[in-house]
Amino acid sequence: MVEYKALVMDRNEAGFELGYKDMEFRELSDGEVRVRIHYSSVNYKDRLAVDPETKVIRSFPMVPGIDFAGVIAESNAEGLEEGDAVVVTGYGFGTDFNGGFREYAEVRSDMLVRLNKGLTLEESMIYGTAGFTAALSVDAVLEKGIRPEKGKILVTGATGGVGSHAIAILAKLGFNVTAAVRDMESAPWLMELGASEVIPFSEVMPPKKPLSPVKWAACIDATGGASVASILSEIDNDGIAAISGNASGVKFESTVFPFILRGVTLAGINSVLVSQEKREQIWGKLANEWKSDVLGLLVRRRVPFGELKENLTTRQTGSGRDIVVF
Repeated sequence: MVEYKALVMDRNEAGFELGYKDMEFRELSDGEVRVRIHYSSVNYKDRLAVDPETKVIRSFPMVPGIDFAGVIAESNAEGLEEGDAVVVTGYGFGTDFNGGFREYAEVRSDMLVRLNKGLTLEESMIYGTAGFTAALSVDAVLEKGIRPEKGKILVTGATGGVGSHAIAILAKLGFNVTAAVRDMESAPWLMELGASEVIPFSEVMPPKKPLSPVKWAACIDATGGASVASILSEIDNDGIAAISGNASGVKFESTVFPFILRGVTLAGINSVLVSQEKREQIWGKLANEWKSDVLGLLVRRRVPFGELKENLTTRQTGSGRDIVVF
């Protein structure tokens, strides 16, 4: 049997262990392909997964890595051929079953998207799960009917993967974007991505009135927590807050007034279980009209696979901005 390298999270009598191990090819089932992985990315969820205290991974051994991109090395699926470039995100890869931190992966054909010619493999993982989530958030804003002339869009968690990609996509589409950050030293970089202004995160924190003066046409919130209530109170009539993260907390306390007096929508963005049709639509836009002109600025570092263990176990800020090179 052919062997390949994988980064594996395991549990034994001594505790938990993250290390490189050899894995073997298995026979492909009907409808499966074998992908030679070229790139993955390091997401906030990946860092949580290798921390035993979080219990993100409950079954061991497990290969982390919630997304990856590569080329089909072997196909047992109709319509997919050896050499096709594909991208995989979500579906529980890296948490429920083996993910992308390995050299090869067996994947069901209905769990992958064939890459549009407008995106390279590397570019697809510069986007990765974070960029895909940001694009779903932007899509929710657009589906609500929000257009640039409607007003400012607030983006929280702006230095992270979702927030930074959201800024770049919104700027590409002509929106006036305000980035809220805890560290104002990142302001020049965020302006390069396309933010029109950068404000301290403290400006969107409670206490605020149940309904405050309108500031935002919409918000893409990647942090969660108490600030959500304040943001909702400042969104304009028929606006929307698209929320996808919980780094700042899992709870917020609000009133019904933003919803019943201004018609504000609170939309949850779940990038794990997205229909195949929607996935293909979003990746198609990222390869074409939504493709950022500043993608290179969204990469913090390219991590060789052999250095991934150290990267994962070192505390980092701005998760979703490292890509793994195989």
